[in-house]
Amino acid sequence: MLFSTERCVTGRRPAFMAWFGNFFEPYFSSREAARSGIEDLRRLGFNSIVLDSKLWSDFTHFFRTGEESQYVAMQRCIARCCRDNGMGVSFLALFAIGDNLYPEIYDHPPEFVDQPVDFWQQPYRGYRHWSAAQAEEHVRHCLELYRFIAGEAAAIAADETGRERLPFYFYHSPIFSPSFDEDGRSHYLAWLRSRYTLEELNDRYGTAFLSLDQMGAADYWTNPADPAESSRYVPSTADYEGRSAAILRYADNQAYKRQVMRDYFSRVASRLRDEDQRFYLYAALSQWKVFFSDYVHIQNRGWDLWDLGEILDSPSFITMPIDNRGYIEPYVVPCEMAMLRSAARDRDFVGSLFLGRYMANDIYAVCSPVEVIASAFGAGATDLYFYGYNGLDDGGNFGKWDVPEKDSLRRALDWFAEVREMAGRRVKTHRVAMIYPFASYTLSAQPTDTRQYDAFRDDFLGWYRQLADLGLNPDIIHPAHSGALTSYDCVVVPADPHYWAMRDDAFEGRLRAYVENGGLLLHGMAEAVHHAFAMEVHPHRADSFGWEEKVVTGSPGFVSYDSGDVQARYLGDGKAVYAIHRFGRGAVHSFGFHYGAAYASREHLPVAREYKKENHYPLTIIGRTPVERALAEAGIADRRRRGIETIQFERGMLVINHTPYTVLVEAPSGRWLSTFEGFDGSHLPGRHAAFLLG
Repeated sequence: MLFSTERCVTGRRPAFMAWFGNFFEPYFSSREAARSGIEDLRRLGFNSIVLDSKLWSDFTHFFRTGEESQYVAMQRCIARCCRDNGMGVSFLALFAIGDNLYPEIYDHPPEFVDQPVDFWQQPYRGYRHWSAAQAEEHVRHCLELYRFIAGEAAAIAADETGRERLPFYFYHSPIFSPSFDEDGRSHYLAWLRSRYTLEELNDRYGTAFLSLDQMGAADYWTNPADPAESSRYVPSTADYEGRSAAILRYADNQAYKRQVMRDYFSRVASRLRDEDQRFYLYAALSQWKVFFSDYVHIQNRGWDLWDLGEILDSPSFITMPIDNRGYIEPYVVPCEMAMLRSAARDRDFVGSLFLGRYMANDIYAVCSPVEVIASAFGAGATDLYFYGYNGLDDGGNFGKWDVPEKDSLRRALDWFAEVREMAGRRVKTHRVAMIYPFASYTLSAQPTDTRQYDAFRDDFLGWYRQLADLGLNPDIIHPAHSGALTSYDCVVVPADPHYWAMRDDAFEGRLRAYVENGGLLLHGMAEAVHHAFAMEVHPHRADSFGWEEKVVTGSPGFVSYDSGDVQARYLGDGKAVYAIHRFGRGAVHSFGFHYGAAYASREHLPVAREYKKENHYPLTIIGRTPVERALAEAGIADRRRRGIETIQFERGMLVINHTPYTVLVEAPSGRWLSTFEGFDGSHLPGRHAAFLLG
């Protein structure tokens, strides 16, 4: 938790940071426009900005000679404006592939120590993240930005101990870049040798190499020569559908990337802290969300959020209320921030939000800034970063908002600062944990695996929504950390269709032990559970099933069970679609469809003609869902309230209304703090939140 110590701040206020770009007019040329923008941010309640100061040649030239490009000169002017307004300056210092704007938008090329080369031996934009020299150049650039651009205007905060910190957003959207020269090849083959014997590798890939040295680029890397950049380095559709050895090779590529990126971040973070122990390092690992990417798909980039959570002061990424299909969906924000909370090991973290996005959807014409910021607080964020005030190339334009939107943002920041002081710590209830589908997140790629890519994301989000509607705010657990499951009342295992390629015996053993020792496990279409408990499943055609009502389900796939205590059957042939399996002192509730995807479905599927005049209802709107009954009988949850989040804190309850309707709430002590200035303690308007003391 940080407390801004900027001169513009009165009282105890979090670090509120906003990206401020000067690529485009009027901010590229007009000092008056830049000054006006900084003053606007101060009025809105921000206390520092993040300048876009990537490793471009004009920055290095300025650091060496003192000669300013127009862009650098404007950044120095903006830093002075911040100083004059009592605000601080930090930097987006490093970016993905070095730069994506030169030469069309930016006038000076990025700099590299030694660019990687592609399959055709041509250099391309990207970093050799395994190179110590490249890492050292990154450190140099970061430090010189503070020395020569920020100076006395550097953003400063204090942590809870009173220690001075420099919040530093130092790396934006990192991407692993392979290199197919001898350096890149030898580095990867050395990693393969450390992992497999020759016999093991041949068996895994279905090859017959006499030596790893015989392997060419296409033998050890995934589709390096695909002419279409979008499907280069990822498996083909046929590979996914056929579960070919190419998926296993890709799994190895991804594991190698994670190792390289983990080592890189460890090296750079250590070097920066050696130079200045005040650095508070956070990085927007993705501008386009992490799990529910809808516009730019980032799963091939190579880093693991949980790895970087061990290294950074705060892992972070930018999220927004829109799902992987581009639909506006407020639950994406608390769901993705629950991932962030898990990666941060329940430490305080910086929540990052995309505001003013008009590309692909006008999000904040539906969701309100106060609603989304309240969700960030409810998920555990203690400080906030926002993109972007004036990002004209990709839709971050909250600087162009009208008075109502800006008033909502200003009110939200003030509320966040007040409620952080009032609420105390978020309570970790240990009621429900959801397992992160690590294998499918790692292996599923667009555009070649679209069906599964969307299916397991829909399923995960739907499970989260079902649990949130029951007043539960599940923690999200990485399979590698599944030893923590023993403390939870209930565990949910969502769909993970590529689990077969990354089977984890230790994880399966922990699931068995959890249930045998009395745990309650819920799942649908989860291969890990089928393996762990030796369940036989049989493919089934799409069909409605009989529950307390007749239910028609939208699901990417269906199976039936021939074991367990049957709770619901398909209407057509009577086979089990929902069964309870008991092991030791616990139970496994098995659903033969993507339960979460069905719960989150936006469509009421037509009833099959064979059922004539029968009415079958979607899972979302039936009187009581199977999960609702199971958790009520277990004493874990009470009644369902669709669209209402409730989160327990030490001193009260946060209620967030994600619906467009007014709902009734009750403040036990008669005291509250709401995002709605006219809140009467009972009637909470749609798209607003209230913290109820007591």
